[in-house]
Amino acid sequence: MAKPSDQLLSFEQYGQAAEGLHVLSGILLFEFVRRDDAAAPRDQIARNFIARADTMVRGIFRLWEISDQADCWILYRALLDRLFHLYDLNQKDQFDVFNDWSFKMLYEAAARLRSDQDLKGHIDGLVEDLTQERKSRYHRLVKNPPDWRRPRAEDTAKSMGLTFLYRYGYDYASRHVHPMANDGREDFYAITRLEPDMPAAGIVVLSNSVLVASMILQEALNASSLLWMADMYSAIDGVRNFLISAAPEHHLPLAKVSKLFAENVPLAS
Repeated sequence: MAKPSDQLLSFEQYGQAAEGLHVLSGILLFEFVRRDDAAAPRDQIARNFIARADTMVRGIFRLWEISDQADCWILYRALLDRLFHLYDLNQKDQFDVFNDWSFKMLYEAAARLRSDQDLKGHIDGLVEDLTQERKSRYHRLVKNPPDWRRPRAEDTAKSMGLTFLYRYGYDYASRHVHPMANDGREDFYAITRLEPDMPAAGIVVLSNSVLVASMILQEALNASSLLWMADMYSAIDGVRNFLISAAPEHHLPLAKVSKLFAENVPLAS
């Protein structure tokens, strides 16, 4: 997913691609909201993954502005993790069991905090209140535990036919997640300016992040119970194509979708 330096766009141009992704994400989220038949865990999870991906991309661009390339790569790796999870959930049709597993894990984590005497009076607002409904659901899950395991990133990438996403994305970015001997070197020079700026090719993390986020959007549409207009997929393709040439015409499908949304035309059935 790396590019020759002469094929890289500017920060401003990648920012335009990210803004297009943000607009498209907002349209999709509101379309989920106005669909009464999109309340199942499958749709809720797909919707939330879209929101998370968009927020993470915006975070990556903010980090780039303060010369924090390492955390850009860390968030990029987290984007890939969500793409792999969403793909695996959809392929195995495990949204319901994932939803139950997540509830059980979070419930137990909150219970550990509540039981810690040293934290008494310090966790108000940090964990959800214990309601009878939540208690009853937890006890049901204890009796019949959800059988779900997190997918291995390498295996999922292989099943997608995109092993390079693991090798040159997820695995490569891991060098920033886990401390290495040169950890903080880029930050040292960014702060002190005792050496020239880092190589311009590092900006590829912005392109890669928008690209992977667009894949999450597409996978979310595929995973949802709704049947989306072909124009939605064209708008996603437009964001990707913009990453190549920054040609304004690539955002025409997004402009069409925005117009349909403004006119309250259903974007899915």
